[in-house]
Amino acid sequence: MKRVVIIPAACAAIWAAAGLVPTALGQEAPEETKAEGTVAAAPGQEEDVGALGEVVVSASRSEQREQEVGRSVDVVPRREIEQRLAQTVPDVLDESAGVAMQKTNAGAGAPIIRGFIGPQNVILIDGVRFNNSTFRTGPNQYLALIDPWSLERVEVLRGPGSVLYGSDALGGVIHLETLAPRKLEDRMFGGSVRGGFGSAWMEGSGGTQVDFSSAPANAYLGGTYALRQDLRAGGGDKQPLSGFGDWHGRAKSVQDLGGGWSTTEVVLINAITDAGRTDTAGIGKLSTADNTDLLAYARVQRAGAGLFKGLTLNLSYHEMHETGYGYRCPTGDDGSVKDLDGCLGLGLDVVNKRDKAEDVVRTPGFFATWEARFLDNRVRAMLGGEGYFDFVSSSKKEAKVDDGWTWKEKDRGNYSDDSKYTMLGAFLNVDGDVVKIDSSRVNLSGGVRFSYASAEAPDVPGVGDVTYDFSGVVGAAGLKFLQADWLNVYADFSQGFRAPNLQETTVLGNTGSTFEVPNDTLTPESANTVEVGTKVRTDWLKVSAAGFGTWVSDVFARETVPEAEWKALGISADDVGELEVKRRVNADSAFYRGAEGFLAVGPFEGISVWANAAWIKADLDPKSGESVPARRIPPLMGAGGVKYQSDTPSFYAELYVKWAAAQDRLGPEDEKDLRICEDPAHPGQLLEDCKGSESWMTLNLRGGYEPFDFLRVGATLENLLDTEYKYFGSGISAPGFNALLDLTATY
Repeated sequence: MKRVVIIPAACAAIWAAAGLVPTALGQEAPEETKAEGTVAAAPGQEEDVGALGEVVVSASRSEQREQEVGRSVDVVPRREIEQRLAQTVPDVLDESAGVAMQKTNAGAGAPIIRGFIGPQNVILIDGVRFNNSTFRTGPNQYLALIDPWSLERVEVLRGPGSVLYGSDALGGVIHLETLAPRKLEDRMFGGSVRGGFGSAWMEGSGGTQVDFSSAPANAYLGGTYALRQDLRAGGGDKQPLSGFGDWHGRAKSVQDLGGGWSTTEVVLINAITDAGRTDTAGIGKLSTADNTDLLAYARVQRAGAGLFKGLTLNLSYHEMHETGYGYRCPTGDDGSVKDLDGCLGLGLDVVNKRDKAEDVVRTPGFFATWEARFLDNRVRAMLGGEGYFDFVSSSKKEAKVDDGWTWKEKDRGNYSDDSKYTMLGAFLNVDGDVVKIDSSRVNLSGGVRFSYASAEAPDVPGVGDVTYDFSGVVGAAGLKFLQADWLNVYADFSQGFRAPNLQETTVLGNTGSTFEVPNDTLTPESANTVEVGTKVRTDWLKVSAAGFGTWVSDVFARETVPEAEWKALGISADDVGELEVKRRVNADSAFYRGAEGFLAVGPFEGISVWANAAWIKADLDPKSGESVPARRIPPLMGAGGVKYQSDTPSFYAELYVKWAAAQDRLGPEDEKDLRICEDPAHPGQLLEDCKGSESWMTLNLRGGYEPFDFLRVGATLENLLDTEYKYFGSGISAPGFNALLDLTATY
């Protein structure tokens, strides 16, 4: 079947006359400036972070200083990643305003950005799309696959980003920039070695990197590892099946070809092993997972000026392997597991069924961009196109105690073997200063994208061969008032959309809290967001605040499938167990609104203070019935601290808190989610009157010292009060008191 969906573009998506609107009489266009430390700069064109702050790429697919961005954006640079001693990329982000980090299990971490989770947010690595067509709707573990020690910086763009990045960018964009190779001035070889320890996991970690440098080229080869035992949560409780390992390898090479031309080659290998999931153990269902991921790309780019400010051609290959192991244990008449401790031990004397599912997604892809400047840099334009092509292999087998644990191949895996998914797009983004008087500027921006997505899945149970495609147009428009380098007041309209992927239209099987069946009639969900905000930055003050409203149509929701219907698909009661059988459908609409803020004061004599907070509320309007709260909406939450940083010798110390208010505003599916409403006295059963999550706060201390240029020591004491808590919607408690130590030597 084929459907065409047109998503309305912003009426001002492209202000075609931008190049014809002059600056105020007698005024010159602003000089083009760049910031140091920009990874994407051409070799030899390094830049410095100045008064306008960190460089941002995600907001415009081009280098732009954070203070000048007319969107809500957060940047975590390399120095902060190192100081936070982040064990995973989700840990890097859990102090960012407007980002809640849901963890179903220890080896996972699904960011919730403005109420959107999973494939409703786009993950990019050096501009290359990381999402694929089998990303599970809702919480997933994929962001945790990426090595935080391989990153130069992490950016979070809050709000839709579909004009620049296509499908899935409803809630926001997470852009991960890999480390730039070092330039060694007086030698060809260098490197670093690091080791770490964490007490909550009894964790050991380490890594090494070897750097190569010559006149035309710079490169590195490195890797990290971590082995974790079962997690100790607040109050001393051990979390069963929470230990896991992760392994990472990285290689990057950059060559300066002269004349502004350069080439870049990157290979990233990441793996998580034995990541257990126990949130449904109370109904006799457990799982573990192994994930391995390969991402490689080759890039040619030219940095110049004027009409050819920048040219980029990128070819990529992404291969993701996911192996899931499921375990079923006997349950009683009430649906609860008979022997919880034995089930958690995964002993074959208790487990009565096992299954193994293997899914592989291979994705060749490309993107190309052309960046131009017109009219003495008054007008800036970005034109681009991209394509990603998923090829899916899927298989499944199971074994039962009644059959002597003999493995039997199933007719189908989670997906139809040899499924395919294609995503294509082309976009244009333009911005320019239409008025400039002295140090004041008025800037207009607009963009438009055409997107196309198609899927093929053979022999889907109950449906047959599935083929569908969608095309559509989205737009964006923005207005900014900029006063010198210190003030930005902006209003932005952005559209987002998400075409249904293979997981939502063709999956058949256990997807966590439910048993899902296919539905190939889904249509894309789309969003319109209005955001207004301001940013103030001086030598001693940084303030940002934003408010937004997002209207979503054709929202993906889940409806219960009658027993007669799912049995007609060849599904047995033994396959389903105690889970509800559901399918994805398009609900009517939803409305999200919220506010975010950040404040930093200082430094004064090396001392600075900071705080952030975010609030969101969302309602779902189903096609039938009254409005209800949307699912998995985080409570009011934030973080803040006081920090001392010296220059010589380099030393820092920071006392900080993380906190969240209670969340008692639950959606109907929240009330049926064991991660939120399980009765602690009766595992596997829901509370009759679920109150949601309780408020919490943790007190934390971290510091570091560099006694020599080549040696850095960092330490963190997390959760000093050993508070027992978990992020809203998570299936595992957060770490209790956790002493982290890290030692890095560079040569």
